[in-house]
Amino acid sequence: MTGSPPRRRGGLGVVGRRLVQFVLDEMVVFVPMLLLAIAVVVLFHPRGPGLLTFLKVVLYTMLALDFLGLWFVTVWWPYRHNGQTPAMRWLRLRIVTLEGAHPSLGAFAVRELLMMVDGFAWGLAGIVVMLVTRRRQRFGDVVARTVVVRVPRHRTDDPDDPGDSADQSAFPGPDGDLGAVAGPQLALGRADVGLDGGQRHHE
Repeated sequence: MTGSPPRRRGGLGVVGRRLVQFVLDEMVVFVPMLLLAIAVVVLFHPRGPGLLTFLKVVLYTMLALDFLGLWFVTVWWPYRHNGQTPAMRWLRLRIVTLEGAHPSLGAFAVRELLMMVDGFAWGLAGIVVMLVTRRRQRFGDVVARTVVVRVPRHRTDDPDDPGDSADQSAFPGPDGDLGAVAGPQLALGRADVGLDGGQRHHE
C-alpha cells in the first residue's frame, strides 16, 4: 500500500547487542577469576582464626585481577583485533571512529575509563545516553569520538574480500531495529550523514 511505513526487521539492534556483549565480556573475565578463587580457597585455606584474613586476601586479589582482565579485554584486545572484544566478534559488532577508521589505543582507554560514568546506577546512565544519542553512543563513545557499528554478514567469491569474516573492513548495513548505523553506501565520516540511516541537507 502506497504511503505505508516500512516494516522494521526484528532483532536486538545495536543497543540490545551491546548490552548482551557487555555481559558476555564481563563473564569472559569474571568466571575464570571466580573459579580460580574457589580453587585457591578449597585447596589452600588455613584452619583457625586466619581463615577470614585469607578469604579477604583472595577476594581483593580476585577483584584486582578482574579489573586488569577487563582492561585487557576491552582496551588492549579490541585495539589489537580490529576494534572487537571477544563478545563483539561473536555478536558481529565493531568499534570505529566517527570517520570509520580504527581507534587509537588512547581512545579505547578513554572509553573504558568512562565506564565509571556510563556504569552509574547499574549501567542505566549508559543505556539512557545510548538511547537518546543519534549514533547510539554511550558517554565514553562521545568523548572518545567512537561509535559501535554492526558488521555485515555476506558471502562473496572474491578472494580479496574476506566475506563472512568478522575481520572485514566493510561498512555495516542499516540496523533494522534502532536505525543506529548508516547504509553501506554512506561514508561514516561525512558530517551530513547520520548513523540512523538518515541524511541531513546543508542549509
